[in-house]
This record gives sequence, C-alpha cells and structure tokens, in this order.
Amino acid sequence: MIIVITGPTAVGKTKLSLILSAKIPNCYIVSVDSRQVYKFMDIGTDKVSKVIRREIPHYLIDITYPDKEFSLFDFLDKSKKIVDFAIRNKKNLIFVGGTILYILSLIEGYSLLPTDPHVRLKYERMKSEDLKDLLIGVDKKFNTNFSQIYKDRRRMIRILEVVEITNTSPIDLWKKKQRFPIDFTFILTNNREKIYQDISNRVDRQIKEGLIDEVKFILKRFPDSRNFKSMKTYGYSELMEYIDGNNDLETAISLIKRNTKRFAKRQLSFIKKIPADVINLQDFDNEFNRVSEYICQKLK
Repeated sequence: MIIVITGPTAVGKTKLSLILSAKIPNCYIVSVDSRQVYKFMDIGTDKVSKVIRREIPHYLIDITYPDKEFSLFDFLDKSKKIVDFAIRNKKNLIFVGGTILYILSLIEGYSLLPTDPHVRLKYERMKSEDLKDLLIGVDKKFNTNFSQIYKDRRRMIRILEVVEITNTSPIDLWKKKQRFPIDFTFILTNNREKIYQDISNRVDRQIKEGLIDEVKFILKRFPDSRNFKSMKTYGYSELMEYIDGNNDLETAISLIKRNTKRFAKRQLSFIKKIPADVINLQDFDNEFNRVSEYICQKLK
C-alpha cells in the first residue's frame, strides 16, 4: 500500500507520518521535500532526527550535498526505484511532504524527462531574447506552439534542454505519462492563523536550536554556497544576508517568518485543487492520534 500525506508547511505532516508508520506494518517513509535531500541542511529543513531514522526507515533524506542540484527528474527516478523495491518486498510506503511540484507528479503522473546540467548551463548563460528565438525554431521544427511561455525564462530553458538531449518534441514526451500506484492521498490542513502561528514558533525554535551556526558551517564548508540553488530558500537565504552584515538578526528572523508564511499560502492554494481526503485538524481538536485512527479506518 502506498499513501501520500501533504499539506502546508508546519501543519504536522511529519508528526502524523511517524504515528502512522507505527500503526502500519512493514512501513517506510519517503520524504517529499526538495531541501531535505541535502546533507548539513538539518535544522532549517526540520528533518526527522537520525535517532528516529534508525528506528523507522526514511528515504530521500541526506542523499546529496548542497553544491549539487536535485531536480524533479532525480526525485521521480529515485521514487520509482523505491516504489519498485517496496512492491517486490511487500512493504508499505508513506510519501510525506509539501514540495508542490513533487506532490503533483506523484498524484497526477509524470513524464520522466531527462536533464543535463551542462546543457542547461549553456542556455542559462544566454539572453532571454536569444532563448525565445531558439524556441521559435523548436516550434517550427516540431509544429508546436510554446508562445504562451516566451516570457517564462525558466520554462524556455527547460524545453530547450530537453529538445537538445532527446531531439524529440517535449509535447510528445509529456503525453507519455507514467503513474505511481498511489492508494490514498490525504491533505492535512488547519486554520490559517494557527498555521501561521506554528510557523512563527518553529522559526523561533530553529534559531534556538542553532540554525545560524548551521548556515555558518555550510558557508565555511562550501565557500560558493551563496550561489547554490539549495540555499536559495527561506531560512537560509535570510540568514546569509544577516551573516554578511546586510541586515540585523531581528530583521532576518522577521523575513524568514514572512517568507515561510507566503510559501504556506501558496501551498494552501495549490492543495485545494488536489483530489484527496482533506483532514482539517480543527475537526480533531488538533489531536494527531485521532487523525491517525481516522486514516487507519480509511485504509481498511
């Protein structure tokens, strides 16, 4: 059995997954978080402790370094191998996390489009107008129409990257969607004000636990880390600005809270569109054991 648990940040997804994994036999947990894959980024991504991970097997945590890129392709490729392993060995999986693109690919299916950092870098160095001209050429070659994304630099680069690697129309590749055998999807949510308050509390806790020292360690270990894609995320980017003397600590903490709440707002908007069983914690008086019992009844 494979289930997905998603929802906004700080709502309690990880807590619920740990309770559930104790009630579901032969159960492994798979992180659906684009930052928990990185070693050393522990406090800021709110990873499950190594002690718990020794007790309950977790996948896709601490599998690469901050100086490496981890793409949707990587997530899908590794998730497929995990699912195949679980099916062969009759294991149950809980995919848990809130990275929107990853969640969508799990639920709605995916096209495993190849990626090559060297090819992508070539296009990233080009001007947007030049990218547009190349994309117009792709349109003519494959009789497609990408005119609606001529202003979206990131998507133009991705299409050109795929075309160069495969010499195939991306549209033809996108049509060949594969699907994970997901049995149940649960969305965990709560009152927005409660989520925002929990975010503020979590940021305060992370600062007390040593998030500033964690960022300093990464900056020392990887001198170029200010340019890493992995570090351009809330918690890390704001504290790098503080460490570089561009703002004070109070401002940095305030910005982390603001940016995290904005991210949660985007997540809340997104999950409304997912066909899933929505679990509002208010209906369970924020009692996670009751929520786990409700889910177990659904699974039966």
